[in-house]
Amino acid sequence: MNFKDLIEDDLKTFVNPDEFGEPAIIEGESVIVVPDADKMKERQLAKGLEGELHNEELLFYVEKSQLSFYPRPDNTAVIDGVKWRITDVQEDAGLFTITVELISG
Repeated sequence: MNFKDLIEDDLKTFVNPDEFGEPAIIEGESVIVVPDADKMKERQLAKGLEGELHNEELLFYVEKSQLSFYPRPDNTAVIDGVKWRITDVQEDAGLFTITVELISG
């Protein structure tokens, strides 16, 4: 087993619904996501936004291989029937970190 295989095994554990993962529907696709409210708070604090948020935001991880599209900032995505605007996307070791904000109206 090489290092890449070990990372892939760790990733499978991380997104496992019996561990941290939760089922979600993103753009009609059934996927497993790992929400991270703590990381979202860290980012808000770093931006000095604590207590000033007017938009609901989410940060979650999803395996790149589970999505048939590449999420891009400023695009919209329907997640569990709710329309969100993608504000940030990071990719690392086959995993997307996606931040979205609720589109009101």
